[in-house]
Amino acid sequence: MADSSSRRSFLFGRQATAHDEWSKFVVTLRRCCQGTVKLVTQRSAHLKPATLDDVIKARKLCHTHQIVMALDGLDLPVSEQGKFVLRVEAGSAWGSLIPLGDTGLWRVDAGCPMAVMQAAGLVQATESPKITNLAQWYASAYRYQPLTGSGLADGLVSVDWLLPDGTIEVFGAFGANDAQPLGSLAAQKLVPTLFELSLRPEAQDCLAQGHWPSRFHLDALMDMEHVNLAHFFIGHAGALGWLVAATFKKTEAVLGSTSGIAVTGGTMTELDQLVKRTVDPQGVFVSLADQTR
Repeated sequence: MADSSSRRSFLFGRQATAHDEWSKFVVTLRRCCQGTVKLVTQRSAHLKPATLDDVIKARKLCHTHQIVMALDGLDLPVSEQGKFVLRVEAGSAWGSLIPLGDTGLWRVDAGCPMAVMQAAGLVQATESPKITNLAQWYASAYRYQPLTGSGLADGLVSVDWLLPDGTIEVFGAFGANDAQPLGSLAAQKLVPTLFELSLRPEAQDCLAQGHWPSRFHLDALMDMEHVNLAHFFIGHAGALGWLVAATFKKTEAVLGSTSGIAVTGGTMTELDQLVKRTVDPQGVFVSLADQTR
């Protein structure tokens, strides 16, 4: 005689499993996206988006099906390696670099090759062969380095940023130098909370150290006369959202490459977790990365 669980499965349909949800996710992703979706392992897939809309749809599906969304080319944190993960390319299909008239500004799509940005004199050559496009550079640059004296204040003007809830917001100069007010309710709620975190004693103590021990750049919010929210997200390691594009100002000081500083131990683990939960409370993107670059 069949056991009770088998009989319930026959009468009412078998209970869905995590693998069922994963299969449904992959099928739906392939149907919705114009780009190519490939299975890499039983628990990971790869999306080569044809348009930005593919990335937007992928984020929504990852949220719905509780799949981790990761920027392709970055190492996965150890904590994510047993989970269902979608790796998404930065968008090489629309990776352009465009000068904005005679302003000295350049709009650069996330998938723009680093070689093109170097040729334009916007960034230096990277130390890692894994860093091949702007999105990977932005996710890896200036990690564990204080932003004071980095050149970012002159070089990186703003970013178009996909927040974990699906909102696309332009983050740039804030406060007295604000050229473009925050346009979304999500950003208007998020930014004050980030300022509150930057005032915590442990965040303030970081300024006295020779390196920046936190994984996220709350130091970008500490000088109220020169706040630029685009600088907060730099070095995010894929944990705080998705870069759509960035606007650079061409200056004599070319922006630096990825950080080579290795920091052992989670000296700022609690503060890092607070930032992560504040920006990505549903865990749509990868958790705190444990790689240094």
